[in-house]
Amino acid sequence: MDLKPGKLILFFGLFCFAISVVLVYVLFFVLEEYQNGGLLSVLLMFVGFFSIGSYLTLHYYRYRIIIGDKSMIIKNEIGTKKEIYWTDIDKVDYNKTFNMIVVLSNKKKKWISPIYGQIVDFIEPKKYSENLKQLIK
Repeated sequence: MDLKPGKLILFFGLFCFAISVVLVYVLFFVLEEYQNGGLLSVLLMFVGFFSIGSYLTLHYYRYRIIIGDKSMIIKNEIGTKKEIYWTDIDKVDYNKTFNMIVVLSNKKKKWISPIYGQIVDFIEPKKYSENLKQLIK
């Protein structure tokens, strides 16, 4: 089974790219007053929208969670893989502050977004923490 992000992430990433193109246009052709922080604010908005668009587009095309019989493989945006065997999972927790599912395996934490919450179905319920049990109910 292959879990991947939804199309909404791609659309939002492309929308952020479009805003960054508009900001480049504003920077070169519209902005006349460079004093009072105009240049700096347009540059910061460009960097922000461009980086959000880059991350979300990369996330859509490269992030995968591959669920197998013995393990799950998590491929992140930059291409690194992490394999977590089902037998090595010590505990599955939910962090309310960051709204993330935390898988503890071999004393290492792997943070997973709740949009991939289907992975919890493949883990034994006795390994769930109290926070995760409250979230599931």
